[in-house]
Amino acid sequence: MKASFFLVSALLAAPAAFAQTGAISGKIVTVSGGNPVPEVKVRVKNTTTDASFAAQSEVNGNYTVGGLPPGNYELATEFQLFLSFRQKDIPVQAGQTARVDIQLSDMQLNTLGDGGDDFVKLVTERPAPAGPTPRMPDGKPDFNGVWLAAAYRVDGDPPQPLPWAEEISKKRRDRLGIDSPGAHCLPNGLASSGNLRPYRFVQTKDIIVIVEEANDPTRQIYLDGRPHPEDPNPTYVGHSVGHWEGDTLVVDTVGLTERGWVAFGSFPQTEKLHVTERFRRPDLGHLEREVAFDDSTTFKKPWKLKRVSALAPKEIEVLEYVCAENNKDVEHYVGK
Repeated sequence: MKASFFLVSALLAAPAAFAQTGAISGKIVTVSGGNPVPEVKVRVKNTTTDASFAAQSEVNGNYTVGGLPPGNYELATEFQLFLSFRQKDIPVQAGQTARVDIQLSDMQLNTLGDGGDDFVKLVTERPAPAGPTPRMPDGKPDFNGVWLAAAYRVDGDPPQPLPWAEEISKKRRDRLGIDSPGAHCLPNGLASSGNLRPYRFVQTKDIIVIVEEANDPTRQIYLDGRPHPEDPNPTYVGHSVGHWEGDTLVVDTVGLTERGWVAFGSFPQTEKLHVTERFRRPDLGHLEREVAFDDSTTFKKPWKLKRVSALAPKEIEVLEYVCAENNKDVEHYVGK
């Protein structure tokens, strides 16, 4: 009897609670093709109290931020590869839902074949073959194969740059990426590895080679027990050594150049940046990668990205990509 009483009370209380608060909802799509954009973080802030609320768009692009006390709100979106959207002066009334539909432009300014509609595919789950994890002759997981690009997701708290790094990052974002390494045919760095185009793993007992179709150098991960050089020559992909912890490959990378950018937040990096990756192949069709960034001169604390790639169909190959040939990006960038 008591359980039924509490259930009925809860059901009666829900409409009453909504009657005292409101909501903001809508649909998020690309400007270029009107395709729904999933997993976009939507944050709203009460302009009087500074109270913040958040939600995330669904597979169909729909989002709802509920439980909002009546008042005036400001809405903003966060999603890598897309320019942020911001709208002010959204009135919310008790018991009502304000409608705010959002069209997102991507960082490539909706370039045909290399823009927002293509970026949406990166966050859409791909079909992958089923089966057990393949093994190397020594029993370790076999990472060999071509893997499809997939978008990264921040794992845990977002990056917290120090004031000087936040200032630089803001200037870069305000200039809409016109100064980014990739726009000038330079390597995008570890945070972008496997993020835009297919990539291949070539694995032996003593070394793993990662071949990127994107504009990044071929990367070597040494598994033969060698240490890092005492004074590594800074490069865009750094010096990487790996070891196994059970079925997880742990890769330690140092010697990264300060000319690189960290992730699509446009964060600066220094030569003190230390990157730790953890690779797992839980089954035949998926490769998991966790990337931890640790640079106390740039960030208040370490932070992580995660990505899951699907094994590419057999007809997919890693093609030659030469950015400097027919590079039309720079002339279309509209930095300030």
